Amino acid sequence: MEYPRIAVLLGCLALVPATALAADEPARAAPGERWAALDTDGDGAVSLAEAEAGAPGFARNFGRFDADSDGRVTREEMHNAREAGRAQAQARAEERWQAADTNGDGSIDLAEAQTGMPRAAQNFGRIDADNNGLLSRDEMRGAMRERHAQRQGQRGPGAGQGAGQGQRPGK
Repeated sequence: MEYPRIAVLLGCLALVPATALAADEPARAAPGERWAALDTDGDGAVSLAEAEAGAPGFARNFGRFDADSDGRVTREEMHNAREAGRAQAQARAEERWQAADTNGDGSIDLAEAQTGMPRAAQNFGRIDADNNGLLSRDEMRGAMRERHAQRQGQRGPGAGQGAGQGQRPGK
């Protein structure tokens, strides 16, 4: 798995619940408005029927978010699913970093990148912001954020903004 795939994977996993909702609604409403639009009965949760009516992508993945299997997804369940996805993505990124850092010095040189992160190696000069011949975790994170921002810009304003995105449960 190369650098851009890692960036995409991290972004996708971090936004799985939001993306499942965002892909279904062409108009980009504020996160709280999207949740309210889906929660048509106003009970504070989204049922499978509500999801099917307003966000088919979310409905297809409903069971992944309904942690207590009660047939309703609350904002807290949505938040927890998003956080779990982020934690899994971070763990996979750390495993990937450790595998590429063969000399264990905490950074990735060009030879390590060519072996363990070929796509990062292709963009090494751009990612190596301080031009010291080594990629740090901060430089990699910065490159991933930049790549994510570019992809979001290509999709247009509000892309990836789903119900509850950026909000804590109950707020």
